[in-house]
Amino acid sequence: MSIRSVALGVLFLAAAASTAFAEDQPGAQSAAEEPQWTEFQSPERGFAVTFPGAPKMTSAAVEGQNPLRQYDFQVSLGEDTVYSVVVFEYSPGKGPSPDNDTYVKLVNAYAKGSETRLRKRGTATIAGYSGFEAIADDKKGKLSHLIDVVPSGDRIYMLVTAGPKSHATGDGAKRFRDSFRLLGDGKPPEAQSVANPPDQ
Repeated sequence: MSIRSVALGVLFLAAAASTAFAEDQPGAQSAAEEPQWTEFQSPERGFAVTFPGAPKMTSAAVEGQNPLRQYDFQVSLGEDTVYSVVVFEYSPGKGPSPDNDTYVKLVNAYAKGSETRLRKRGTATIAGYSGFEAIADDKKGKLSHLIDVVPSGDRIYMLVTAGPKSHATGDGAKRFRDSFRLLGDGKPPEAQSVANPPDQ
C-alpha cells in the first residue's frame, strides 16, 4: 500500500494538533494544576499509555482512503501542551511496510501539516519495537514537538506531544513516550526497551 493514504491522515492529525492549542477541550487542565498521570488502555486499538488526564477520543475515516480509519486519543494541558496517540488502522493485510522510507514520509507529512521544522529524526526503539522518532519546532521557536512512530501489523501508532520550547526533550514528553506499550495481538517482546531518542 502507498504511504500516500497515511500521509493524508497525518496531515489531518497535524491540523487537529495545531487547532488543539486554541480550543478549550473537555479534559483540558489549567497549567497551574499538577496533572494526574494515569494509564489509559484501549484494548480495541491494541495499546496502553500514561496520559496526564483523561483523553478525548475521536475517530474518522481518512477521506478517499477507505477502509483506512484514524483514531485520536488526546489530552490538552492549559493552552500550549498536547499529548496525543493516533492509530491508523488498515483492513487486514493492507498496512504499509514498516521501513525507514515510510517513517520519513510520515514525519515529513506531520511537519508540513503542523508548519514545523524537523530538527532531529532517526530510528528508535519504542516499547521494544523498531520505530522512528523526530523532534520538530514551530517557525517562531516557541513550540517543540516529539513525534514517535510505532508500526504493528495493520496499525501504525503515532505518539505526538507538543508544548513550550524544550518540551520535546523534557520529562513529560519522555514519560509519555516511555509509558507506551502494545496490548494483546501486538505480541510485545519479552523485554521492553526504553526509547532511544535521536542525538541532541
